Amino acid sequence: MSATAHALRYSCAHRYHDRATKARYIATKYADILRASVLDVGCDRAQLAAHLPRGATYIGADMNDTADLVINLDRDTLPFLDESFDTVVAADVLEHLDRLHAVFDDLCRVARRHVIISLPNPYRSFILAAAEGKAGALKYYGLPAHPPADRHRWFFGARQAEAFIRQRAAHNGFAVEQLDVEEHGCPEWLNERGDNLFEDWEMRAGTTWAVLRRPGRH
Repeated sequence: MSATAHALRYSCAHRYHDRATKARYIATKYADILRASVLDVGCDRAQLAAHLPRGATYIGADMNDTADLVINLDRDTLPFLDESFDTVVAADVLEHLDRLHAVFDDLCRVARRHVIISLPNPYRSFILAAAEGKAGALKYYGLPAHPPADRHRWFFGARQAEAFIRQRAAHNGFAVEQLDVEEHGCPEWLNERGDNLFEDWEMRAGTTWAVLRRPGRH
């Protein structure tokens, strides 16, 4: 069943195009589960903190020296006790990590109730870039002459993202409370029979957003 086939408990009318507007999107869409203690993994400049309600506690974790917790997730585990935070957020983070499986597990470990995760669709990003004539200059891929500070470690489509989230959540004893996709569609590539080779959800779905819930917690 596709990620869009379910009625959405968490939704909002906002759309995002940078980190600031993404923080507003997250805070609005998931307001019901961002009212208590929040750990924001890959927080950038902690833009999400400004959108949280009064009374919520916030810790931002990232590699930059402005984060509350400066951490290299490809080397270190989160230095918190099990179930330390009501909600853990990791938006467009895991695809940047070699240790994404271990980090996913760690997000679940420190979450008392919910984990919010998003994963992009690199397949779709490549198709869109190729259609615009920019396939040789993909931001997170390619073969730069010098080691880049920021790049994706994994190349996958929407179905793979959904399968990974569902299977890894189950591995950690979490239920997938909601899974939906932000944006979809990509240019056509027709074969000799007129079939669109990019019609499949794997290619045309955008970013996958998921809310995971620890059973017995609401």
